[in-house]
Amino acid sequence: MSVDLEHEPIHDLARRVIRLAEETQHAAQVLERRLDALERRSEAAGRAERILSIAAGMRTHLGQDRLSVEDLYDPDTGLPA
Repeated sequence: MSVDLEHEPIHDLARRVIRLAEETQHAAQVLERRLDALERRSEAAGRAERILSIAAGMRTHLGQDRLSVEDLYDPDTGLPA
């Protein structure tokens, strides 16, 4: 049985588990989907971390109180200034 996973150590581990447990192709596909989900979650966490880092840098350069809601909207009309 062949399991096409991206990372070689995980590929070997998955093949060993499947062979020892006499699992089916379905089990291999479940393992692959689980790996994909974990990798996506890791990528999403990395993106969130980068976004927060960029936001922190922007606060440093712009200052916390440089723009406020009052600066963005006309007080008489409530429309963007």
